[in-house]
Amino acid sequence: MSYGIGLDIGIGSVGYAVLDLDHEEKPWGIIRLGSRIFDKAEVPKTGGSLARPRRDARSSRRRLRRHRHRLERIRQLFLKSHLLSQKELDTLYEGKLPDIYELRVKALDERVTNSELARILLHLATRRGFKSNRKAELADSEAGALKTAISENARIMAEKHYRTVGEMFLHDFRFKEHKRNKGGSYTTTVDRSMVAEEAELILDTQQKLGNIVVSDAFKDDYMTIMLSQRAFDEGPGGKSPYGGNMIEKMVGNCTFEDGSHGEPEEKRAAKACYSFEYFNLLQKINHIRLVSDKESIPLSNDQRNVLISLAHKVEKLTFARIRKELGISSEYSFNMVRYNEVNKDNIAEAMKAAEKKEKFEYLSAYHRIIKTLKSKGKDRIVAYTPEILDQVGWYLTIYKGDDKRREALKTVGIPDDDVEKLLEISGVRKFGHLSLKALRKINPFLEQGMTYNEACEAAGYDFQAHLVEKSMYLPAKAPELDDITNPVARRAISQTIKVVNAIIREQGESPLYINVELARELSKNFQERGKIEKENESNRHKNEMVMEKLRENFTNHKPSGQDLVKFKLWHEQDGISPYSQKKIEYGRLFETGYAEVDHVIPYSISFDDTYKNKVLVLASENRDKGNRIPLAYLSEDKGQEAANRFKVWVNSNVRDYRKRQRLLKESLTEDDFKGFKERNLTDTKYISRFMYNYISDHLLFAPSETGKKRRVTAVNGMITSYLRKRWGINKIRGNGDKHHAVDAVVIAAATPSLIQEISGYTAYRETGRYKKNYAYEQGLNGGYLIHKGTGEIKAEFPYPWEGFRNELIARSSDRPTMGLEKSPYYVNRDLSEIKPIFVSRMPRRTITGPAHKDTVMGARHLEEGYTLSKVSLTDLKLDKNGEIKDYYNPNSDRLLYNALKERLTAYGGKSQEAFAEPFYKPKTDGTPGPLVKKVKIMNKTTMPVMVQNKTGAAGNDSMVRVDVFHVEGEGYYLVPIYVADTVKKQLPNLAIVANKPISQWKVMDEKDFLFSLYPNDLIYFKSKGVKTFSRVNDDSSLREKYETNEGLVYYVKTGINTASITIISNDHSYILNSFGVKSVSLIEKYEVDVLGNYHKVKREKRRPIVFKKKKNC
Repeated sequence: MSYGIGLDIGIGSVGYAVLDLDHEEKPWGIIRLGSRIFDKAEVPKTGGSLARPRRDARSSRRRLRRHRHRLERIRQLFLKSHLLSQKELDTLYEGKLPDIYELRVKALDERVTNSELARILLHLATRRGFKSNRKAELADSEAGALKTAISENARIMAEKHYRTVGEMFLHDFRFKEHKRNKGGSYTTTVDRSMVAEEAELILDTQQKLGNIVVSDAFKDDYMTIMLSQRAFDEGPGGKSPYGGNMIEKMVGNCTFEDGSHGEPEEKRAAKACYSFEYFNLLQKINHIRLVSDKESIPLSNDQRNVLISLAHKVEKLTFARIRKELGISSEYSFNMVRYNEVNKDNIAEAMKAAEKKEKFEYLSAYHRIIKTLKSKGKDRIVAYTPEILDQVGWYLTIYKGDDKRREALKTVGIPDDDVEKLLEISGVRKFGHLSLKALRKINPFLEQGMTYNEACEAAGYDFQAHLVEKSMYLPAKAPELDDITNPVARRAISQTIKVVNAIIREQGESPLYINVELARELSKNFQERGKIEKENESNRHKNEMVMEKLRENFTNHKPSGQDLVKFKLWHEQDGISPYSQKKIEYGRLFETGYAEVDHVIPYSISFDDTYKNKVLVLASENRDKGNRIPLAYLSEDKGQEAANRFKVWVNSNVRDYRKRQRLLKESLTEDDFKGFKERNLTDTKYISRFMYNYISDHLLFAPSETGKKRRVTAVNGMITSYLRKRWGINKIRGNGDKHHAVDAVVIAAATPSLIQEISGYTAYRETGRYKKNYAYEQGLNGGYLIHKGTGEIKAEFPYPWEGFRNELIARSSDRPTMGLEKSPYYVNRDLSEIKPIFVSRMPRRTITGPAHKDTVMGARHLEEGYTLSKVSLTDLKLDKNGEIKDYYNPNSDRLLYNALKERLTAYGGKSQEAFAEPFYKPKTDGTPGPLVKKVKIMNKTTMPVMVQNKTGAAGNDSMVRVDVFHVEGEGYYLVPIYVADTVKKQLPNLAIVANKPISQWKVMDEKDFLFSLYPNDLIYFKSKGVKTFSRVNDDSSLREKYETNEGLVYYVKTGINTASITIISNDHSYILNSFGVKSVSLIEKYEVDVLGNYHKVKREKRRPIVFKKKKNC
């Protein structure tokens, strides 16, 4: 048996389909289909890295550890030099102590005691000011709050003649409120050198005033410890896996010079290297094409050379400047400029504006170096060869600390003055896929105008080399996977590999082919995806408004998606047919055989079903045009005068520049035909090409009896969208996750032979050849061609096989065998083996995240079920009785409480408005007292994490899992397990009791443990009564609710207040938010694989939590 696979890969899903192939290796039935769902590998709300909190926490721990180590070294210095004894050191902060800033100022003029000096020196080492070991960091922060604050405080010290930072903090009114940064402010930040000067001045003064401990050696030792700072490029010390230069360690090998032929391995070049930037520039120049109505041509050799020179001279280059410098005629446009909507009233100006907006900048690091060195002379960069610039780019990328950068740059022979300037460059951090050695071989051929693959071949590299030994399964790890740095894409690819391997394992042999479609979102970042989603939502809203209008105006007609396109084109064209300039009557818009949507460039040629390739014309004109472009049709059939009128109409009425280009195209070249197929049939995005190459390079396909050569196809989403529409397959995302599987079937069916059939059919329809033997009639289920002589019905549009649509509808429904018994494919097949799609979901079993919330609250009232914390006045709320909600002990200061309540009540409980201005505590005489910023409130706390030697409490952060117990005669119990429990010696054994404090929870016996549930674990339940599930999505076409007392569902989360769980249907179409555990008569845990196969799990052994580093897949 031979089979093909279709994959619909998204940022959080993989839809898959396995199609059976007949003796001609064409699809003829569905073996299986399904969806694999997984969490996007990013923080949902921000799109940030999932590893970022872990990195930040590790960095904080490292910083605190170094801080403690620094202070401990200073304490040891005190003991070693006999400044203090051990007892004096231990009791240094006991008793009533004078203000530290007063001591710092006093020590400038008077002798202080050794204990006071020790306090001063420890305080200076603790508050030692800001210092970066990277000039680039300072350059980046030039306009930022931190650098501004440092400069401002230096100015204040100079203007007011403060001798030291301590003196300024003590006496200046700006620092009366607080002397440490608060709420994200940097107002008290000073440079470390300013604190160092104060320390030296105090030590010199104490030495002069007779403190014999303060020797020159003591001063040197103290200043060395106080100012010590580990170089950034050294990383942490000891045996840390993050020690050393991590950037340099992680650079991969060159795609070509990788040592596979016995040559030395070459590291990939930094993107800031001149050779790599020049490589990118040459590729972009070679991709520029000048497009007119008649032709599409590349730049000439002279034009390319001029542009190369121009790109070196001008940093912010635009296509408008390129047109001017290259002397390009106005009849040509650039293929790389997004003209979009060009004002029809002034085309030339609008095109100029679009070209001014479109940037052509591919030597950014080169120009940054020029800008940085400009003080040395405008042509300073000329003194540096490409080889030196390559080294500069490399060192600035792999080293971030000034010391390492300085040391490395000097080895290249760069003058000291230039080195110091280059240290200011920041933001260079990425690497290409080729080494400098390979780039220097390839670039000369790119200079000649060759394409990348031609240049590679000319340089002696096999652009399509397949050096990897192929196997029956895709490898989970391979060197090229390191190229995918986007964690969202990396996880999607990893899950795809698992799905493909599971299919092959299940089928027992390799597939004949794999068709892949990747969502465009996979190549976008979080912000870009958000923008796309907003645009899509806006378009959906606009379309729904139009559909509502059509329903109102055409009460006897149920408008379809095609009707929506018709109306939008009619409105855009002002009700005029472009080909004849005749009026299209609004009232007849949906009349059969009156007006039709035409593809400007015939679909049989372009495979372009986008809106920009469509116009609304009279049906007779559409038939007469056939599969010709508009000007060819008009000039050949209607005469040049009709063609000229058409041109005038287009130039006057069509705003979209690209659409205007299509309409005014006079002929189709070989480049056009080639470009149509490249753009519209296959997906050329980087991530799609990567997936195509990964499967092609590693997977061993089944032998083909028909000589099939192309085994992997990256299908363009535009093709599958067109096929879905023509086959009448509706996709309603709100109905759950099964639509990914349906899409995968369409993708798998989009074989080259089917595309060829569709192309032939559309050409047949477009040319009108069917009119000789067939009559066209519109039926309820689409258009038909009926033979005039025999009455034979020929379906209008090719399907992958007979009965395809009905089979797909059945297989994707809850009754997958409905109507299949008559299908040839299912004859002699056991239909009982065909099961509904069961969506597989990736469980969240990896333990990550902080052990507790950041806010630490007072714990003295913990036994009473609450903790104390301070909140801003702008966060206060009134409860239903008009009192301040959760206010702690109002009677302790009734005057303050009443004043706060009065202010809050006066503003209707809107605290942001009530306390927009400073609030002062009233005195008994009515005059304002001290400023009040925060007050204490009570926080209901169920399961706090004790911190700070059990004097403080913080809220639990993430629940990792819930452990399920069953007590005979009592029923099921849930024991929640949090991240904080990972550091405990024993697992918690308190089971939730609904609406009770933790002190009244039930203690569980280990013998009653059944299993642990992580989010997205599969369970089977039976309830004592009927449970009502609700639709997840408002835009679903499913019924709003359904009732059941049993089913296989996925566990989502646990509610600790109600002792309940939240569960969802396998396809996430329905949800039950609060399923009380006491209403359960049976819970069983099931294991589900990536294909949705599931089996019951035996009783588990309760296992401790292992805190693991989170992976991307």
